[in-house]
Amino acid sequence: GAGIGGLVCSAFLSRKGKKVLLVEQHSQPGGYCTTFKRKGFIFDAAVHHIGGCGRYSIVGRCLKELGLGMEFFRLDPMDSLVFPDFSIDIPAEIEDYIALLGKKYPLEKGHVEKFFKDFVKLYWAIINEASDSPTLNNYKNMTYKEMLDSFFEDVELKRTLAGQWGYLGTPPEEVSSIGMCQMLINYLRDGAYYPRGGTQNFANGLAKNFTESGGETLLSTMAEEILLDGRKVMGVKLEGGGEALADVVVSNVDARQTFSRLVKEEFDHTYSERLRGMKESPSYFLLYLGLDPEIDLKGFRRGFYHGPGNHWKYVSAPTRVDSSLAPGGRQILNVVATVEESYEEVRDWKALKDRLTQENINYLDRLIPAPGGLRKHIEVVEAATPRTLERYTLNSRGAAYGWAVTPEQTGLGRLDHRTPVDNLFLAGHWTNPGPGVCAVVSSGWRVANLILGSRG
Repeated sequence: GAGIGGLVCSAFLSRKGKKVLLVEQHSQPGGYCTTFKRKGFIFDAAVHHIGGCGRYSIVGRCLKELGLGMEFFRLDPMDSLVFPDFSIDIPAEIEDYIALLGKKYPLEKGHVEKFFKDFVKLYWAIINEASDSPTLNNYKNMTYKEMLDSFFEDVELKRTLAGQWGYLGTPPEEVSSIGMCQMLINYLRDGAYYPRGGTQNFANGLAKNFTESGGETLLSTMAEEILLDGRKVMGVKLEGGGEALADVVVSNVDARQTFSRLVKEEFDHTYSERLRGMKESPSYFLLYLGLDPEIDLKGFRRGFYHGPGNHWKYVSAPTRVDSSLAPGGRQILNVVATVEESYEEVRDWKALKDRLTQENINYLDRLIPAPGGLRKHIEVVEAATPRTLERYTLNSRGAAYGWAVTPEQTGLGRLDHRTPVDNLFLAGHWTNPGPGVCAVVSSGWRVANLILGSRG
């Protein structure tokens, strides 16, 4: 799989002189970090910005190690949170955010400072895998809601600090405090970044780096089976009957499918039972609109728009950051939205797509003033459902974040990079440290180091 985890792992192995073949079923690399073009508009398929791109953060350090230069726009504000009864713009610098919250909620000012002090301490304990850390042990079994409740009384403040839970797909009362810490600190400590030219350029840069160091890539090629010699891998069988023999195999794809579709035998009953009992993360609906040049988005706020219950929409306008994504002064609006129906409940995916498309356009029509209404200015409409995400990535049920980021599926509860099969490794958002571009970059880098360490 040539998702970001697979690309990073392959690039590091190839640069160390290993002979690496990267196999991808899609026609382009990147997994969720891809783009598509319609009538001159460049739409980001699923990833809308990346954390950790500063020179001292994980993505930035990865690119530096690979000798790979990329141009990013830093987003400021980092995000906006819009609730029915209040809103807030999140600054790009964590110190500014702490000061803003202290001023907005003066009775909680000391608690805000203590919370972020613990939050940063927890982040470094996670990064350093410090299992003996009292901070890590204190929070590892907590949901994020429980963590917030242990610091704060103000309900609005807690809603604010939990307002970006959509990046992990699991609501505050269920999501792991560890998972939220990893995700939020990557953004708040180092900011959010957008690759010039769209997110596909990030994936393409990694793919080009891999090829230039001697790696080979097979696109539009399905892996049908991981070949074994006893309990040890010996390569991969490709669609059409070809075989790629190898001493080591890294699976950057759906972990459950790895051990049901690709590995044909059961080697460890306990491991298989664990996989069957794990829960995928939610998926979502995506809307992509190409708008004519008459649309004015100067007052538009990119971020989470929260509705009743656990319903939210993430609305972004990437052309406000990078005008090259659309021709002739045109604009792009992207919406990521929760889907109420479970995957198994849907009987007619086209009807669901059509309904959600109209509902979200109606929402944007109320949100963004436009002469004659927003619909008059739409030149391109595309949409994606969980079924679409599954078709392009093969993630079960279109899971957006691998396994759900709950306390029992975070840290040691998430899958290890090593597996019961000798020399078969797992990378990507089904493993540690979890979902998001920054996290899967970390996973791919870790797996490369494991392989290089074990093989000298």
